[in-house]
Amino acid sequence: MIKYPNYDRSILSVASSVLNHFGVKDCQHKTLPEFDKLLEKDYKNIIVILFDGLGTSTLNYHLKDNDFLRKHYVTDISSVFPSTTVAATTSILSGYSPLECGWLGWDLYFEEIGENVAVFKNTLQRNDEPAAKYNVANRYIPVKNIMQRIEAVKGRKSAYCVAFFSKFRIKCVEDICKTIYKLSKKRKKKYIYAYWHQPDSAMHRYGVTSPEAHKEILHINSEVEKLCSKLKDSLVIITADHGLCDSVNLFLEDYPELYSMLKISPSIEPGRAMSLFVKDGLQETFKNEFNKYFDDSFILKTKEDVFSENLLGYGEPHPRTSGFVGDFLAIATTEKTLFTAREEHEFVGVHAGLTEEEMTVPFIAVETEKRKKR
Repeated sequence: MIKYPNYDRSILSVASSVLNHFGVKDCQHKTLPEFDKLLEKDYKNIIVILFDGLGTSTLNYHLKDNDFLRKHYVTDISSVFPSTTVAATTSILSGYSPLECGWLGWDLYFEEIGENVAVFKNTLQRNDEPAAKYNVANRYIPVKNIMQRIEAVKGRKSAYCVAFFSKFRIKCVEDICKTIYKLSKKRKKKYIYAYWHQPDSAMHRYGVTSPEAHKEILHINSEVEKLCSKLKDSLVIITADHGLCDSVNLFLEDYPELYSMLKISPSIEPGRAMSLFVKDGLQETFKNEFNKYFDDSFILKTKEDVFSENLLGYGEPHPRTSGFVGDFLAIATTEKTLFTAREEHEFVGVHAGLTEEEMTVPFIAVETEKRKKR
């Protein structure tokens, strides 16, 4: 089933509720009512933990009704589009839609260097070598994060990020939970955002229903339960950036007449949300040929469609966003994934498309015991 993003009830809404709660006035997006109601209780610590890839369908498959995370499930919310880590975690970590921040997907085409760049790694798509001596994405599409926005209003040490890319030494879920607990004991009211890359990594490699993914999710469930049992005066939200589905792999190299019409290799999210730059004068031919092969498993949107349908969200578009979208955006609507070549790293579990499994994530809330006022 095709499921389009609902930006009024999304992970972006989670960030908006946090910003609104901490008095940030320039947030332009709708908040999440269920979260707002909980925030009215004025907990000392507001904690959002994002587990990469832990979509609702995956959560329900691997955990029983009485397991901790499912017991505290509140509602489903939407990912952003593309339903992928770069776009989704940047949205929840900044409070800006993909349209506004420009961080649309794993590989983006930067005309300054004439290359597709993996923005999180700052490497070239074609050979994984360093893209430049500087960080390309941070130079051309810098984004202010939610911690900076909160601290501008509430002062230093009012917001923290706990992740392997943060200032804290994080190597496992236990490190995340220990760090959150330590920060929670600081006297000041604060926001704590935490990120962990599982179960996404396990599902990419082994599949959504694999024993490896099952082990990771059980471990997450257990560690979060232990953390919440120790926390005081804290509201803990658990969510995900996207879900995954298991892939049926196809390869663009098997369709040389299509591949020969492209100016550059597919970008944004090659395989499931492909930005396609077509050679001049061949747009209509490409569209007809692509739909001949793939209209049962992909929607081919023009650049104009992408923006008129608000697929990337709402707000003031970043000046670079339009340039990252090619003549067409090919979006997966089934389990079929169109990799460029067999030599690419093939995933079992995939995301970035418009299936319900990819687009739907849980909003889970745990309220801990409030401290008694003196």
